Formats: sequence, C-alpha cells, structure tokens
Amino acid sequence: MKNRLIDLLSEKKAFDIVEFDLSKKMEKLSDTCIIATGTSARHLRSVADYVYRYMKNNRCNPRIEGVAESGWIIVESRGIEVHLFKPELRTYYSLEELYHPS
Repeated sequence: MKNRLIDLLSEKKAFDIVEFDLSKKMEKLSDTCIIATGTSARHLRSVADYVYRYMKNNRCNPRIEGVAESGWIIVESRGIEVHLFKPELRTYYSLEELYHPS
C-alpha cells in the first residue's frame, strides 16, 4: 500500500515525497511515515481527500487530522501516516530530522 500511496501523491502533484520505515523504532506510533509537500491549502485538501478515498476504498478505515488552512494535514490508517505540508510549515516542523536525524 505504501508504494501505491507514494505514486498517488506524485500523480496529484505533491512534491518532495519521502518515506520512513519506523517499524524498528521502539517508540513507534506507526510502521511507515510518508511526508509530502503541497502548493496551497486547496492543493493539500485535494491530495488529502484523494489519499483518504483511496484508503477507504481499500477498507483501511482511514482518519484525517488537521485542516488544509493550517498548512498540515495527516491521513493515517493501519500503520501508515501520510503528512501533507505547505512548504513553510514543512521546513518549520522538520519531521525528517525527527524520523531520520543526520
């Protein structure tokens, strides 16, 4: 499923898509984290809705947290988190450093 989600994000013009395998972390909240950037609140909402519908159609019982206007939306289900950011918030929160510090 995670590979298909990455493809869907790319198809919907999300960019800077990265994926982290969290399955081996002791404090894990999920198995996989996918982070992507959208261009605007409207774009984030559209991409989040698309990911949500894909997960729902595959009987994954997804959940959405956040609102597009805030600049950060999370769609999650069955051990997969998809974080969608506006560029400035992605830089500010820097989740890549949290999941994969250099």
